[in-house]
Amino acid sequence: MVKFIDTPQFQRLRYIKQLGGCYYVFPGASHNRFEHSIGVGYLAGELAETLQRKQRELDITDADVLCVKLAGLCHDLGHGPFSHLFDGKFIPKVFPESKWKHEDASVRMLRHLIKENDLMKVMEKDYRLDENDVIFIEELIVGPAKNADETPTTPTRHDWEYKGRPESKSFLYEVHIST
Repeated sequence: MVKFIDTPQFQRLRYIKQLGGCYYVFPGASHNRFEHSIGVGYLAGELAETLQRKQRELDITDADVLCVKLAGLCHDLGHGPFSHLFDGKFIPKVFPESKWKHEDASVRMLRHLIKENDLMKVMEKDYRLDENDVIFIEELIVGPAKNADETPTTPTRHDWEYKGRPESKSFLYEVHIST
């Protein structure tokens, strides 16, 4: 995971405030996206590893655990300045027709990070991850499928739309979202 953290794309999160402009009023509110993302990656990994250890019948692989960690680590790569203020106020004002979401931008930034830093070779060689695992990481970042009115949907046996993991591992999609 250090190879992901040690990229310019991830390091830029040091300069994006987790709490927007709150630190102007409350000097102690200086948490940034870098710190937050490392924490989410850690907690997501702890949860996945605990499930792997304590519920062997779930058949959670080391690749599953690593993907959950990487998704937690990279879930906020797409945030702009001042975080959600950028999403909710700036983007709609500048691009009113846009359906832009920072989660989609995070997936695009992850793809760029992997390509620009030649990390696919590292993922394959050092971590034994493949393109299907990258798809899984991307799906974890984007979150559950949404319908037209933005209400999360719960996939059923008949409409499983995820490609990264089979429905038997649907619980893994909740690990990252709930951290």
